[in-house]
Amino acid sequence: MATETTAPAPPSLPPPATSAEPRHPRLSGFEQLDARVKELTSSQAELLEKIQKLKQEVQNWRSNVETQAKTCQNSEEGPRLGLDSEVEQLKLEMKEIRSAIEEEKANLPAQIVTSETSNTNTEQQALQTQVLKVDTDASMEE
Repeated sequence: MATETTAPAPPSLPPPATSAEPRHPRLSGFEQLDARVKELTSSQAELLEKIQKLKQEVQNWRSNVETQAKTCQNSEEGPRLGLDSEVEQLKLEMKEIRSAIEEEKANLPAQIVTSETSNTNTEQQALQTQVLKVDTDASMEE
């Protein structure tokens, strides 16, 4: 004897919400959160876009500054090299002048001795000339 058992009825689902029915307050809270999330997402996208633009501007500015710095360095290089060579030339000239002065200092005592000897020789020659004159005058008087 078989008795038929019937399967339990599936739980009934609430009928789908229609626009005529008032919404649950809980669902409207989610909609508000969803709207806020969308607003924040768009704000985030705008901020990211602004940050990207600012990064690009900073990179361009840095590139311009580096270019100007290189230009200034290059424009200074020519005069600096010219001045360096002039300084080297002046150093060489000063060295030559110093060595010439040192030579003159070394020669000074020799020149003084030579000058004194030549003065002594000149005085002796003058004396001899006077003696000869006197001798010549004396011999003529005789």
